[in-house]
Amino acid sequence: MLDRMAERRRKAAAKAGVEARICAAVRTAILERRLAPGTKLQEIPLGGFFGVSRTIVRQALRTLAHEGIVALRDRRVAVVARPSATDVAHVFAARRAIEAAVVEHAVARASRAQIAELRRLVRDEEAAYRSGDRAAGLELSLAFHRRLGALCGNPVLERYLTELVLQTSLAVALYERPDRVHAHADHLALVGAIAKRDAKRSVRLMAEHLAALERELDVGTAAAPTLAAIFGGDRTPGRAAPPR
Repeated sequence: MLDRMAERRRKAAAKAGVEARICAAVRTAILERRLAPGTKLQEIPLGGFFGVSRTIVRQALRTLAHEGIVALRDRRVAVVARPSATDVAHVFAARRAIEAAVVEHAVARASRAQIAELRRLVRDEEAAYRSGDRAAGLELSLAFHRRLGALCGNPVLERYLTELVLQTSLAVALYERPDRVHAHADHLALVGAIAKRDAKRSVRLMAEHLAALERELDVGTAAAPTLAAIFGGDRTPGRAAPPR
């Protein structure tokens, strides 16, 4: 009896691990602009690329749909989400409201060591962009905002922020102007305001940062490559660069 229970737990853990790898790989492909909005995420080809059943792929796609970066259409067809200009505006408005509260809490709670960690993230982010490593820069930017969420001490705010950062990152990945120059003085100034326990300035800087990010978007469409072009030659999707 105990052996059967242990085996079921082992299989459940393995299944969850595979689903997580599929989600990570698809997120990465979307957020690195290798999967365009509207691209069909077909269960059979994806299952073949990852060596798993359609059932596992379907659950991974449901998770991505819950995150708002994949849309489920009629007959359970999954596609890369194509947020409209209105969708993008709504998501950014929600993120500004949530992240303002997050920053206020972080100002009151962050220790010197935690503020130093934020500074290191920003320096690493700048170094990644200077070296031309966009994927690493995006991941470090995401890590910066995730870390702020963790510092706020409110798990509800942190959960909502995580979802909104992912959705705004989808909009940035899909619609950011290709000639945009990444400047991260916003993050540095924000960390400085947090270090000074200046909640009012911190909230204002965050709002300005998000408004500037939204202004740089050019909501449009893009040609979609095939799934085979994205995943067919990569048999280790779990090792893909982390998403923004």
